[in-house]
Amino acid sequence: MPASAETTSGDVRPISDGSTLLFATLVVLILATSGLMLVYVAMWWVSKANAYVCGLAAGLDPTHPSDLKVLVGTSSQGIAYSRCASRFAQPPPWWVPASWVVLLCGAAVVLFFCLPVWKARRSKVVPLAAVDHDGEIQRALEQVASVAGVVRMPRVVVDPTAASVGALVFGRTKRPVLSLHGGLLARRASDPDGFRAILLHEFAHVRNGDITLTYATVALWRVFLVLAAPPYLLGLGVILFNGMRSGSQFLAAPSRSVLQMVFLAVLVYLARSDVLRNREIHADRAAARWGADPRGWHHSAPVGGGMLVRKLAGFVDLWRTHPRWDLRRDALTDAGPVYSVSALPMFLLGAGAALINMQLVTALSPYAQYSASMLMGQVVAFVAAGMIAGVAGTAVWRAVIHATLTGRRPPSGLHAGVWLGIGLVAGALISGQGTINQALPSRIALLVQFPLGGAAFTWWIAQCARLWVTTWRGRSLRPALVMSLVAGGIALSQWFSWWYGYGVRLAAGWWYDPAGFRQWLEQTYPGSVGEHQTMLSGIAVVSAILFMVMDWIPFVGVAVAALWVMPLAAWIAHPRAGVRPWTQDARDVDGAVEPPAQGLPRLRHMMLLSVLCGVGCWAVFAAALLFPQTGVSGASPQRTSLPGLLFLGWTYVALTTMAFVAVVVTALRARRYRLLLTLAAAQITALVGLTGLALLLSFDGCIDQLSLFESSCAWRPGRIVRWADLHLVLDFAAVTNTIVAVAVAAAVSAIRRAPVFRRRHDAGPTLPRGHRTRAGRALLAALCIVALTISGTVAFQQQRRVMLS
Repeated sequence: MPASAETTSGDVRPISDGSTLLFATLVVLILATSGLMLVYVAMWWVSKANAYVCGLAAGLDPTHPSDLKVLVGTSSQGIAYSRCASRFAQPPPWWVPASWVVLLCGAAVVLFFCLPVWKARRSKVVPLAAVDHDGEIQRALEQVASVAGVVRMPRVVVDPTAASVGALVFGRTKRPVLSLHGGLLARRASDPDGFRAILLHEFAHVRNGDITLTYATVALWRVFLVLAAPPYLLGLGVILFNGMRSGSQFLAAPSRSVLQMVFLAVLVYLARSDVLRNREIHADRAAARWGADPRGWHHSAPVGGGMLVRKLAGFVDLWRTHPRWDLRRDALTDAGPVYSVSALPMFLLGAGAALINMQLVTALSPYAQYSASMLMGQVVAFVAAGMIAGVAGTAVWRAVIHATLTGRRPPSGLHAGVWLGIGLVAGALISGQGTINQALPSRIALLVQFPLGGAAFTWWIAQCARLWVTTWRGRSLRPALVMSLVAGGIALSQWFSWWYGYGVRLAAGWWYDPAGFRQWLEQTYPGSVGEHQTMLSGIAVVSAILFMVMDWIPFVGVAVAALWVMPLAAWIAHPRAGVRPWTQDARDVDGAVEPPAQGLPRLRHMMLLSVLCGVGCWAVFAAALLFPQTGVSGASPQRTSLPGLLFLGWTYVALTTMAFVAVVVTALRARRYRLLLTLAAAQITALVGLTGLALLLSFDGCIDQLSLFESSCAWRPGRIVRWADLHLVLDFAAVTNTIVAVAVAAAVSAIRRAPVFRRRHDAGPTLPRGHRTRAGRALLAALCIVALTISGTVAFQQQRRVMLS
């Protein structure tokens, strides 16, 4: 087959397959685990840490070490516990674990460069020139390499002792080594098509650039097993032995650590096997696209037997680094399974991200002060969330692109999200999130948030991908992909930040005492409370929940804004009709067709409804100030007063109830992109309501009946920025509206999918073209800029407030 324009350009896809990010996830997981292990080993063997003695200093009962008692004891006896920890549980200097991680990386690099030499010596390979005296084989290889678009020929060696008909590429991507088996050279004359097909398959590995990542992970994993795991397991064994001999009940954590080691080994092996299987399938498809005859590969009969036999065969396939030949053959004719989002990678990704987050926080927290530790937790949350967004988001985008190009129904992403959440649950349980000495969290029901949250995340990604795939007119889809992954990653990071900050405490049994919190409210917000005893008790409970939910997640406003601003950018872009250039990069998709040019749903009704509901928030603010029954009227000129607190409560009620109305109506009217539109409706309603609140506070005192704190009229634009408690309420309302929007959109979508309510056509009215929408697009762009500016300002203020405290 002569080289064509397609061949010279290579195997170009709209976006990559995400293998690099998945390998990076495994590398970070191994390094984080290694660093944490060294911290533990140093505390056990060098610092002589003794958590048992520190527990006694905090007043804990060693015979009943429940997690709640540990939390209460370490909090109420914090001074005694901290003094004990500073004496008996000092962490090693920070440079010790850092040096250990550098040592592991150095050893892995050395092993990585030694692996090709060792592999060549073990196989007793010889240079190609030793068997190709006339250069005929070299010329054939160069011809096949030109078809595959390989510019620089790899170093070719021959394994004369290998009777199998195959080949192998190893080494590095920049300096690959192609090893030809003796049986393959013997087959060259009798079966030239088979010889050419196998070579094209190996050259596809070179073109895909997956050699370095494969052997780098192998080297790092072997170094981890040899250098990091043995001393850690030895220390765990000593602790378990001494604990059982002394009758200590504090054995759940070390026992879980042993289980975690086993789980980590299985996790990395399965993830590596899954990536290597996909690597082989993509190489097969590239070779077939370059003209390889599929009959040149070996074929085996498909797995037969009953369901139990097929399930067992599928389980065995999970551990194989090469897929079965019948699966590889089927992937050449039907690419649907290749681009589908499978359950196993999502499960492994979720479990790996949970382990990464927990282990990084645990390893770094001993070296950070309070404010620095909170910032460190945010950085770690961004790392774990970024990996999930990069790997899972890319997989969902690829599935949507393939379905769109082949005329299939795009996936919803829910199935992938549920398995992602199940993986997060498994990682949380294995790493002990929400537990201290117990085997399981006291409130294990809280872990249901992970499957629900994972499904919501992938559902949002799938709808964003479908939106941009059908409207993008750029040369590449990567800008739209990056925007959606960044927005989704920010939202995930705030979720992780809350969970690892306060969610794990709630799961362990911690809870704020409403009575004690009410006493604190009475002292912080003094005022006449005789007529508002019931209301104050309710505010105490809600305030406790508010502080648990919103404490130190400073970027929650930015995350919520990104979730609805990024999709609305598709309406701002105003796509033109015509061929989409990015589809020209989809040459590896079988049966690719030009995606239908779908018009975007109208935003006029949603925007008008949101503005009206936002004005409804203004009416609630005014009613709270006008009617004495609300308890707000007659406030003293202090924000730390009971009427000021009650006004915050009415603010939350106004922003959430009006947003709920907008969400329900929008969800019932929407036919496409229901989740994206409901999110936008909820937050635009809150944004319009916030505008009225800003005007009210800026001109506070100018209208007697609508005065909150001031008695004189003046322009006070900074009032809304300086009111710290208001920021918490606004963030809480934004989170509430987001959860409500997702729940309502999911409920309406489930009802609409019922046979009674299902509609045959999913086409809605399209957005008018031309100059009539220019002003609307400018207004929408201004709205998005204002939302991002406000959320960024609030995040900056909260970050500054925490750093100065």
